[in-house]
Amino acid sequence: MIDLLEIETFLDAGALAALAAEMERAGGGPATVLSQTPDGAVRPATRRTTRLALPPEVREEVKRRLMDGKPALEKHFGVALGECEEPQFLRYQEGDFFVAHQDGNTPLVWDESRFRRVSAVVFLNPQAPEPAAGTYGGGELVFHGPYTGPTLRVAAGARPGSLVAFRAETTHEVLPVTHGVRYTIAAFFRAPA
Repeated sequence: MIDLLEIETFLDAGALAALAAEMERAGGGPATVLSQTPDGAVRPATRRTTRLALPPEVREEVKRRLMDGKPALEKHFGVALGECEEPQFLRYQEGDFFVAHQDGNTPLVWDESRFRRVSAVVFLNPQAPEPAAGTYGGGELVFHGPYTGPTLRVAAGARPGSLVAFRAETTHEVLPVTHGVRYTIAAFFRAPA
Protein backbone atom coordinates (compact mmCIF):
# COMPACT_ATOMS: atom_id res chain seq x y z
CA MET A 1 0.00 0.00 0.00
CA ILE A 2 1.19 3.51 -0.78
CA ASP A 3 0.17 6.16 1.74
CA LEU A 4 -1.05 9.22 -0.19
CA LEU A 5 -3.21 12.18 0.75
CA GLU A 6 -4.97 14.12 -2.00
CA ILE A 7 -6.48 17.53 -1.30
CA GLU A 8 -8.55 18.13 -4.44
CA THR A 9 -9.21 21.85 -3.92
CA PHE A 10 -5.87 23.05 -2.62
CA LEU A 11 -6.04 25.97 -5.10
CA ASP A 12 -9.33 27.48 -6.16
CA ALA A 13 -9.96 28.48 -9.80
CA GLY A 14 -8.85 32.10 -9.30
CA ALA A 15 -5.59 31.24 -7.54
CA LEU A 16 -4.91 28.49 -10.06
CA ALA A 17 -5.37 30.82 -13.05
CA ALA A 18 -3.17 33.55 -11.53
CA LEU A 19 -0.41 31.09 -10.64
CA ALA A 20 -0.51 29.38 -14.04
CA ALA A 21 -0.16 32.77 -15.78
CA GLU A 22 2.84 33.66 -13.58
CA MET A 23 4.52 30.35 -14.35
CA GLU A 24 3.96 30.64 -18.10
CA ARG A 25 5.89 33.91 -18.25
CA ALA A 26 8.58 33.05 -15.66
CA GLY A 27 12.17 32.26 -16.55
CA GLY A 28 14.39 29.85 -14.70
CA GLY A 29 17.17 27.31 -14.93
CA PRO A 30 17.75 23.58 -14.62
CA ALA A 31 16.21 22.10 -11.49
CA THR A 32 18.85 20.62 -9.21
CA VAL A 33 19.01 17.46 -7.13
CA LEU A 34 20.90 16.82 -3.92
CA SER A 35 23.01 14.05 -5.52
CA GLN A 36 24.63 16.26 -8.14
CA THR A 37 27.99 15.84 -9.79
CA PRO A 38 30.99 17.31 -7.92
CA ASP A 39 30.85 20.44 -10.10
CA GLY A 40 27.17 21.05 -9.17
CA ALA A 41 25.66 19.98 -12.49
CA VAL A 42 22.56 17.79 -12.60
CA ARG A 43 23.15 14.38 -14.12
CA PRO A 44 21.17 14.45 -17.38
CA ALA A 45 20.13 10.82 -16.96
CA THR A 46 18.56 11.66 -13.57
CA ARG A 47 16.39 14.72 -14.04
CA ARG A 48 15.47 17.20 -16.72
CA THR A 49 13.10 20.03 -15.82
CA THR A 50 13.19 23.78 -15.25
CA ARG A 51 12.87 25.42 -11.84
CA LEU A 52 11.11 28.73 -12.37
CA ALA A 53 11.92 31.98 -10.59
CA LEU A 54 8.64 33.56 -9.47
CA PRO A 55 8.23 36.93 -7.71
CA PRO A 56 8.68 36.89 -3.91
CA GLU A 57 5.03 37.72 -3.22
CA VAL A 58 3.88 34.72 -5.27
CA ARG A 59 6.34 32.38 -3.52
CA GLU A 60 5.25 33.70 -0.11
CA GLU A 61 1.55 33.20 -0.90
CA VAL A 62 2.09 29.61 -2.02
CA LYS A 63 4.19 28.86 1.06
CA ARG A 64 1.47 30.38 3.27
CA ARG A 65 -1.13 28.11 1.67
CA LEU A 66 1.14 25.11 2.17
CA MET A 67 1.66 25.96 5.84
CA ASP A 68 -2.12 26.41 6.24
CA GLY A 69 -2.48 22.83 5.01
CA LYS A 70 0.13 21.46 7.42
CA PRO A 71 -2.38 20.32 10.11
CA ALA A 72 -4.15 18.06 7.60
CA LEU A 73 -0.80 16.52 6.62
CA GLU A 74 0.21 16.00 10.25
CA LYS A 75 -3.10 14.32 11.01
CA HIS A 76 -3.06 12.04 7.97
CA PHE A 77 0.58 10.92 8.29
CA GLY A 78 0.68 10.92 12.11
CA VAL A 79 3.83 13.05 12.31
CA ALA A 80 4.70 16.47 13.68
CA LEU A 81 5.96 18.81 10.97
CA GLY A 82 8.02 21.96 11.14
CA GLU A 83 8.68 24.40 8.32
CA CYS A 84 8.05 23.92 4.64
CA GLU A 85 11.12 24.41 2.46
CA GLU A 86 10.97 27.04 -0.28
CA PRO A 87 8.51 25.59 -2.84
CA GLN A 88 9.92 24.58 -6.23
CA PHE A 89 7.94 25.89 -9.21
CA LEU A 90 8.59 23.43 -12.03
CA ARG A 91 8.11 23.41 -15.79
CA TYR A 92 8.39 20.01 -17.51
CA GLN A 93 8.58 20.38 -21.30
CA GLU A 94 8.38 17.60 -23.87
CA GLY A 95 10.92 14.90 -22.95
CA ASP A 96 11.48 16.20 -19.39
CA PHE A 97 11.38 13.66 -16.53
CA PHE A 98 12.70 12.71 -13.08
CA VAL A 99 13.84 9.12 -12.46
CA ALA A 100 12.62 7.04 -9.52
CA HIS A 101 13.92 8.61 -6.31
CA GLN A 102 13.13 9.46 -2.71
CA ASP A 103 12.94 13.01 -1.37
CA GLY A 104 14.42 12.31 2.04
CA ASN A 105 14.01 10.78 5.50
CA THR A 106 15.95 7.77 4.30
CA PRO A 107 19.17 6.15 5.51
CA LEU A 108 20.37 5.99 1.90
CA VAL A 109 21.70 9.56 2.06
CA TRP A 110 23.09 11.81 4.76
CA ASP A 111 22.43 15.34 3.58
CA GLU A 112 19.82 18.03 4.25
CA SER A 113 17.09 15.77 2.85
CA ARG A 114 17.28 13.64 6.02
CA PHE A 115 15.08 16.27 7.73
CA ARG A 116 12.26 16.01 5.17
CA ARG A 117 9.20 14.12 6.42
CA VAL A 118 6.38 14.83 3.92
CA SER A 119 6.55 15.80 0.26
CA ALA A 120 3.74 17.45 -1.69
CA VAL A 121 3.08 18.12 -5.36
CA VAL A 122 0.53 20.69 -6.55
CA PHE A 123 -0.77 20.19 -10.09
CA LEU A 124 -1.49 23.34 -12.09
CA ASN A 125 -2.65 22.31 -15.55
CA PRO A 126 -4.63 19.42 -17.01
CA GLN A 127 -3.26 16.22 -18.47
CA ALA A 128 -4.76 15.19 -21.83
CA PRO A 129 -4.25 12.22 -24.15
CA GLU A 130 -4.09 14.48 -27.23
CA PRO A 131 -2.31 17.84 -27.58
CA ALA A 132 -4.50 20.83 -26.71
CA ALA A 133 -3.77 24.36 -25.52
CA GLY A 134 -2.71 24.50 -21.87
CA THR A 135 -2.47 20.71 -21.43
CA TYR A 136 0.28 18.09 -21.36
CA GLY A 137 0.59 14.38 -22.01
CA GLY A 138 2.70 11.80 -20.21
CA GLY A 139 4.44 13.29 -17.18
CA GLU A 140 2.61 11.05 -14.72
CA LEU A 141 3.70 11.16 -11.09
CA VAL A 142 4.12 7.44 -10.35
CA PHE A 143 4.62 5.98 -6.87
CA HIS A 144 6.47 2.70 -6.30
CA GLY A 145 5.56 0.19 -3.62
CA PRO A 146 8.21 -1.22 -1.28
CA TYR A 147 10.96 -3.13 -3.03
CA THR A 148 10.47 -6.04 -0.62
CA GLY A 149 6.93 -6.76 -1.84
CA PRO A 150 5.17 -7.40 -5.13
CA THR A 151 5.68 -4.87 -7.92
CA LEU A 152 3.32 -1.96 -7.31
CA ARG A 153 3.08 1.23 -9.35
CA VAL A 154 0.39 3.86 -8.69
CA ALA A 155 -0.08 7.04 -10.72
CA ALA A 156 -1.33 10.06 -8.80
CA GLY A 157 -4.41 11.93 -9.86
CA ALA A 158 -3.27 15.07 -11.64
CA ARG A 159 -6.29 17.35 -11.35
CA PRO A 160 -5.45 21.05 -11.67
CA GLY A 161 -5.50 22.72 -8.26
CA SER A 162 -5.05 19.45 -6.35
CA LEU A 163 -2.26 18.63 -3.92
CA VAL A 164 -0.90 15.10 -3.51
CA ALA A 165 1.17 14.50 -0.36
CA PHE A 166 3.26 11.47 0.58
CA ARG A 167 5.98 10.44 3.00
CA ALA A 168 9.37 11.77 1.85
CA GLU A 169 10.88 8.27 1.82
CA THR A 170 8.31 7.03 -0.73
CA THR A 171 9.94 6.13 -4.05
CA HIS A 172 8.37 8.02 -6.95
CA GLU A 173 9.16 9.31 -10.43
CA VAL A 174 7.89 11.67 -13.11
CA LEU A 175 7.54 9.90 -16.44
CA PRO A 176 8.66 11.78 -19.58
CA VAL A 177 6.28 14.43 -20.87
CA THR A 178 5.09 13.40 -24.34
CA HIS A 179 3.48 16.68 -25.44
CA GLY A 180 2.73 20.13 -24.08
CA VAL A 181 4.10 21.59 -20.86
CA ARG A 182 3.47 20.26 -17.33
CA TYR A 183 3.41 22.84 -14.50
CA THR A 184 3.68 21.72 -10.87
CA ILE A 185 4.89 22.89 -7.48
CA ALA A 186 7.00 20.58 -5.30
CA ALA A 187 7.19 21.22 -1.56
CA PHE A 188 8.92 19.50 1.35
CA PHE A 189 7.86 19.65 5.00
CA ARG A 190 10.66 19.12 7.48
CA ALA A 191 10.80 17.64 10.96
CA PRO A 192 10.28 20.21 13.74
CA ALA A 193 13.49 22.05 14.70
